Amino acid sequence: RNTNGTRLGHSEAVVRFHDLGNVDLPAKDSISFFIVSCSLPRLSRCLAPALLASAAFLAAPLPLPARALASDVRGQLVLGSLREAPGKVKPPRAAYNWELDNGVKELAPVRVVAQRELAVVLVGSGGGKAGETVEVAVSGGALLPSTLVLRTGSTLRIRNDDEIGHELFVPGLDGFSAEATSPNGSRSVHLTKVGSWPLLDRLAAHARAHLHVLADLVAVAKLEPNGSFSFSDVPAGKYTLKVFRGGNELSSKDIEVSDKPLTLDPLTFATDKSGS
Repeated sequence: RNTNGTRLGHSEAVVRFHDLGNVDLPAKDSISFFIVSCSLPRLSRCLAPALLASAAFLAAPLPLPARALASDVRGQLVLGSLREAPGKVKPPRAAYNWELDNGVKELAPVRVVAQRELAVVLVGSGGGKAGETVEVAVSGGALLPSTLVLRTGSTLRIRNDDEIGHELFVPGLDGFSAEATSPNGSRSVHLTKVGSWPLLDRLAAHARAHLHVLADLVAVAKLEPNGSFSFSDVPAGKYTLKVFRGGNELSSKDIEVSDKPLTLDPLTFATDKSGS
């Protein structure tokens, strides 16, 4: 019967194939709606072509968007002990008591703490994430990490995890003047100027770091305590890998990334107390 209750003539059966629901179809113009009219005895033969066509359409694989070529990059930093910078005069006494020779135990050499002191980055024309926010913490009277490398247009968010206040500032960088940051508080600074500056604390002279802002920064590596580093999903192309410690650039090396994982040769160098 139709909608007003009148019986359809000749025992007709009307079968409609409606919208296919939540199926994500690439080209909706190709969807066909079938209306089949036939007598009841021949209903199965009438429906067969329509059902087969619908099944074939749904079973066909949908085209996937092309994926840009990218891969992971891994490497290893082999660090030597800190040594006195050439031409520097040794102070008459050690800065801290634990650095004084007690005549019993030999002083252990000072080691570079990779995660705290170093930054391994890729620079190039590929471009990094625009407008991202990078968060660092002040803990134990020091910034973690103490070598910061960000891209222009990024925002640096500094979180104070200490129980005392800090007033961090960057001399010569507009918008980064000394500002009180209370315990458990934070402050954010938007970085638009390319350059390299020391990051100081007006309340704690020992709380020092260094800030590098690069226009062509692509990625910053994840560093492990043993000096290993890695970049994830780096787009294929040519880059320069740089290693920073404080205000110094320790290493620079050109690399090329393809669609296959890349493992770099170990980077070996010693560092002096000036960070070079």
